[in-house]
Amino acid sequence: MNRPVLALAAGVAVASTVHTVQRHLHHKRLLELEMHKAHGRMLEVATTHPDLDPIWVRNHPDHVKEDESGPLLMCQWWLEFWRTGLNLGVFTPAVLRQNAKNFMKEPTALKAWALTRHGRALQSRSRHDRMHVALLNAAFEEADGPSQYPECELTPASAL
Repeated sequence: MNRPVLALAAGVAVASTVHTVQRHLHHKRLLELEMHKAHGRMLEVATTHPDLDPIWVRNHPDHVKEDESGPLLMCQWWLEFWRTGLNLGVFTPAVLRQNAKNFMKEPTALKAWALTRHGRALQSRSRHDRMHVALLNAAFEEADGPSQYPECELTPASAL
């Protein structure tokens, strides 16, 4: 074979690979967006009818009263919105840092993060998820959340 044919074949192979990778990433982003939309619809129902899904009360009976379930679900909705936005590149770390700082000024938001931050850290799937947790943890600590909710902090023995 001559060189021009080999160069052309290599170019076609590279272009084909790039196209396949781009399609895969696009498809993955579309799936994540659809998952976020479905989760948003579930949270919308749960927020307007917290008695249908008292997950906060059920998961944290020592910390959450029944009338807090709706507001905590709203906080969860914001947290998931920002996490997905960071994963999709809609939000920058700087924007999320500012949003997190303002979010932690709300006592219910501070409580929601105190109750879920360790679980979110354990469930982080990507570097964006880890960044989401780190940015919100920084805002939580800046708002003095650990001293307001010391019972939610993990001890080394309970982390196992």
